[in-house]
Amino acid sequence: MGYLRIYATDATYILGQRRTETSKVYKKRIYDTLKALAITVTLSMPMRAEKQCPEAEWKTIWKNLALTPTMGEDKANWYKVIHDIIPTNGRLHRIRIAPTDLCIECNQKDTLIHRMKERGENAANWKRIQNHIARMLRVAPENIPHEWLIRPQMNLWAPQRHRAVLWLLVRYVSYTTERRRSQNPLELMDSLRRSRWKLYQRSHRKKQVANFLPVLDMPQ
Repeated sequence: MGYLRIYATDATYILGQRRTETSKVYKKRIYDTLKALAITVTLSMPMRAEKQCPEAEWKTIWKNLALTPTMGEDKANWYKVIHDIIPTNGRLHRIRIAPTDLCIECNQKDTLIHRMKERGENAANWKRIQNHIARMLRVAPENIPHEWLIRPQMNLWAPQRHRAVLWLLVRYVSYTTERRRSQNPLELMDSLRRSRWKLYQRSHRKKQVANFLPVLDMPQ
């Protein structure tokens, strides 16, 4: 905790010193010191998700989240999934908000994985995503684990293929966790293709995902 004493001493010095700078500069010095203290304390404490799954490669997970070539909203949705803060009945029941941990649609345990790969049409939708990723990686679909949806700790080659897989995963996560979304497979594919079109408008698209995403146009 030595770093805390250093920052605390710095803050005490700033707060107690005779003010020789302008009010704006003085306030900025206070803000910067307290911000540095908050960041240091935060980084020194493991997150709840890291405590729940200490064997996961969390540095790789956070790196992959940062590398994903998509909009901030999609990354925010994936961040919530990785941290298990999506309000499923399973989570709400654990914190004594929901009376049951069962899914209201199929009466199975309502977890993130259940919502994304088991509930309703998503059982077939996840198989579609597995097939698309398998084609990109040239492996069998059953070798694509559903754990990638909640803990993307894979390292793939080449970098463009790696980012293309991350893009497809994050789009699927967003689609299946947003309440306004239907589970219709046609709407899922339409959503993926529209998002791909937006991605392709970027000037550096080839450097990011190359030509791996046309797999979305291949028949199942």
